[in-house]
Amino acid sequence: MISKTDKEPGNNQISREAVDWLLRRILHIPKNWLIISSLFILLSTFQITGGEKLTFKFQVTNTTAIFLVLIWLPSVLKIVALTGGAIKTPAGEITGSSMMPMLQSLTGDTLGFLIEHTKLAEDVAPPQQQLEMRQMRHEWQKVYASRVPASEIQKQIESLSQRYKEIRSSLPSGAKRTFEMESITGRMRALAPEVNFSEPEVNNLLKSNDQGKRLLGLSVVEWSGDPTYFYAVLNMINNSETAFEQTCALRAAEKMVSKLNTQQKQDLHSVLLHQRNFNEAEKCWIRPNSNRWALSDRILTALEQ
Repeated sequence: MISKTDKEPGNNQISREAVDWLLRRILHIPKNWLIISSLFILLSTFQITGGEKLTFKFQVTNTTAIFLVLIWLPSVLKIVALTGGAIKTPAGEITGSSMMPMLQSLTGDTLGFLIEHTKLAEDVAPPQQQLEMRQMRHEWQKVYASRVPASEIQKQIESLSQRYKEIRSSLPSGAKRTFEMESITGRMRALAPEVNFSEPEVNNLLKSNDQGKRLLGLSVVEWSGDPTYFYAVLNMINNSETAFEQTCALRAAEKMVSKLNTQQKQDLHSVLLHQRNFNEAEKCWIRPNSNRWALSDRILTALEQ
């Protein structure tokens, strides 16, 4: 017979179910992340030497070690978020800033992928820890943005939008395409605060038939949180071509909530409830237990305040 004490932990106890849930959330490594990291680890050990005769050699390098560590980065990010931005270990304290030297050594596309996955971790972090995750992501975005000369930023971000369009049309679904698309999103996020598009230009991007240009427009709007673009973003939430595009539109809408008028809040509430009736055939993309569901939950809560 199970006693009431076994079922209901006291004020200073944590239930076994809560611990199990927390460990599952922390230790879960996204499938695409695991595949991509494993490929990088394999490639980093494979060396070809030229000359009269090609030779092949397998060797563990510093790069291999970096990617072995990166396999666990999504879990480390969640732990850092849950512990207030720092983890104490026998070797010292792990913080967002202590990861910077490692990040400095990464290529731009890998760093962009990390930025996007930090944002995904932020999406599901407890409310009280989202600020810590956001600060960490902003620091990493600065690392990427610092690599692009100021005179090249607008050209670079427009090139990224074109690259996104090409990838969606030329690459089959899979880990490589996922890596490329999420890397582009992260790099756009890093450069969005540095561009100076006019209001008509942003509206044209949001209403474009080009998916890459729409993504660029959403990156700028998410950064600014400007409610001027509310109805263009609302239309993209309700008529997204893909679930990924809707995720970006939801993020942009979340930044606007506090600035919306009563009618706009009612319209957003109605669209979110409709989209939460998950049905891919009808392009209702907000699936229960997804990051979009978590985003929509937060927006709905904010609309009630």
